[in-house]
Amino acid sequence: MKKRFLGSIIAAGLAVTACSSGEASSQSGSSTSAAASGTTAAAASPAASGSADSGVEPFGAGGSLTTPISPTDHDRYISVVEGADGLVYASGFTSIGEDHAFAVTRFADGAIDPTFGTGGTAVVNVAEGGGGAEVARGLVVQSDGKVLVAGPVEKDPAAEGDAAKEFDVAVIRLDTTGAPDATFGEGGITRIDLGPGRAVNAETYLTDNAWGLTARDGGYAVFATTPNQGADRTDADYAVVGLTDAGAVDTAFGTEGKVVVDLDASGDSARNIGTQSDGKILATGYSRDGDGVVSPVLIRMSPAGVLDETFGTGGVANHIVLPGVTESYQWVSQGENYVLAGYGRGASSDEKVDLVAYRFLADGSWDQTFGTAGVTRIDLAGQDDRGRNLTVLPNGNILAVGSGKLDAENLDAMVVQLDADGAPVETFGDGGHLLVDLGGPGDAFFGVTLTADESAAILAGFRGADPDGAENDDAVLALLPL
Repeated sequence: MKKRFLGSIIAAGLAVTACSSGEASSQSGSSTSAAASGTTAAAASPAASGSADSGVEPFGAGGSLTTPISPTDHDRYISVVEGADGLVYASGFTSIGEDHAFAVTRFADGAIDPTFGTGGTAVVNVAEGGGGAEVARGLVVQSDGKVLVAGPVEKDPAAEGDAAKEFDVAVIRLDTTGAPDATFGEGGITRIDLGPGRAVNAETYLTDNAWGLTARDGGYAVFATTPNQGADRTDADYAVVGLTDAGAVDTAFGTEGKVVVDLDASGDSARNIGTQSDGKILATGYSRDGDGVVSPVLIRMSPAGVLDETFGTGGVANHIVLPGVTESYQWVSQGENYVLAGYGRGASSDEKVDLVAYRFLADGSWDQTFGTAGVTRIDLAGQDDRGRNLTVLPNGNILAVGSGKLDAENLDAMVVQLDADGAPVETFGDGGHLLVDLGGPGDAFFGVTLTADESAAILAGFRGADPDGAENDDAVLALLPL
């Protein structure tokens, strides 16, 4: 029988109150001008829930799960990074009624750092009065302690109809106090419009959608998708945009500041981006072809935005790993190769998805010696299990995070450990996986990073509340000793 563990956690509920407004670690795992409309606000309070047998510990002191400061507002962490100074940063969003705002919390010595932002959390609401677009997915921490986040933002929060679905890309830099950095963009914010959106049908509207962010030589790169601007096209393309250190679009990067990758009229979905030790940039996501098959994509380019012709086909590796769906949320280097994780299923749409991991070789080919016939599938109980991020441990094992289900009614956060070739590590948790009940019916981990001494993994996610209930989502940070 599978076991569900109640993890010791720290959950940060973000209270919102209005106020005026190099080298880097990064993770990346939807108006008026930004300078005029951006406001900042924030506060956060630690809370924890404990269980001795979970293997997951509170990030700070233990204790019982306490009520967040803001019990009526939703908040989630999506990414987590430890900075060069040993401080830990988690990013995501908090809500202000129906509006979302970018949020970053800083932790010091296992507790929320009250000297950052307001009460430990910096909140930037770029498009006040908008909906649920603003989410700080991409996260970079510079060696000087400045923090950058990236995500989508509403173009005009007062718009109606299709115009209300139009998003831009937003990149924000905070100084060491958590205030927007006035030396970056306009008042700390750079907004990028990659092109107009378009309605595919009454239900689907394509628009710019940012996800990942990475530091690169001379600046940054943000990963997004944008509608293809062909006359009769109804699909999205990948777009990597280069920024200078000051937050301006770097016109020397790619072609006039961007690299657009169009995969044969497929629907492309961007996820995370990172920079490897030689400076090359890699971005991953997934694409849906004309037959409805979803397959993972890994793009490699130089720091200047030139696609690497030695990788895959013209710099793009794309393989049908499973016959129905294989999504990629994150990549991580394993020597010269790359391990990717996400979720997928077979050809039948009636099949539930599993957490999946697979490996692309240094030339972009798919390594079919990994796992079973090239893929590892984690299926707990015939329900939906998803991977959202991963890292490689000091011993070469792979740690993937996401969510898992033992039954149709409850989703728990999940951690999976695989050996270097994709086999579950049977001594970890319950035969290779660890379920962590964060206290809600829709819990998940989205971010993972190792501590500087590599003795533990820091996990970022959320306790997901019942959408039909009175409770709200709460951001969560947890520690997994290794």
